[in-house]
Amino acid sequence: MITSKARRNLIARQSGEHCHGYSQLLFGWRGQMECEFHKEAGQLSNGIVAIIPESTAHLFSGLNDDCELLVIDLAPSDPYIQALEQACNISFKDTLFQQPEFVSLNPEILPLLDFAAKQLLSGKDQINPQLNCQLVSLFMTQLCQMYSPNLAQPITHNRLNTARLNDFIDQRLSNPPSNLELANALYVSESHFYCLCQSQFGMTPQQYLMNRRMQRAHFLLTNSKITLTILAAELGFSDASSFSRSYKKHYHETPRSTRRLLDI
Repeated sequence: MITSKARRNLIARQSGEHCHGYSQLLFGWRGQMECEFHKEAGQLSNGIVAIIPESTAHLFSGLNDDCELLVIDLAPSDPYIQALEQACNISFKDTLFQQPEFVSLNPEILPLLDFAAKQLLSGKDQINPQLNCQLVSLFMTQLCQMYSPNLAQPITHNRLNTARLNDFIDQRLSNPPSNLELANALYVSESHFYCLCQSQFGMTPQQYLMNRRMQRAHFLLTNSKITLTILAAELGFSDASSFSRSYKKHYHETPRSTRRLLDI
């Protein structure tokens, strides 16, 4: 791929695994899709974005018949992207695409998803080059604001209130919150929350959230006879299989193995 491309992708109820030699942005637009990386998983719905660095394997599974994404494929040596990096004074690889992550678009940006979707539909496969550059630039610049040191928010909080954060997460285990919702609960901007979480806990917000979900899962597995199906639903997973995969990646053993050890 020589040129970066904005496109629509109707997922519906398809599932599979992808790994590309280029970075991608997956914007949830219609319906819901489950997306899973090596260390974390999340659901894409309207306004939730999966940031996928090049050569990052990811599982996907559409949860609705109308599940559709807006996708931006970034060509590694696209001169337009290089010019955009210079204009923004930022390295996308070292910031935006440093690691796989789920982020939330600011509410005022959400109408742009509908605009982009309509433009892409009218162009179908032969998208106008000028329109393609416009859409790629539009969403790249919006997202890179979260990572640009020149646009950093004034620091008004030096540490996160861990007790408040944990309490908010525990109340939302069945419907895991986005980064924006977590930041709002702590009364900080999303970008500042992301930085504080990295510096204070040594992990991204969604990794911290997954750790909390896994801790609750381990507690329930070792202190109750709750079925895996019900446990998965209580912890915000679409089904028992998705939960079991995440649990095994986190603890290096299956949920059933944890219970067998308890019964010995």
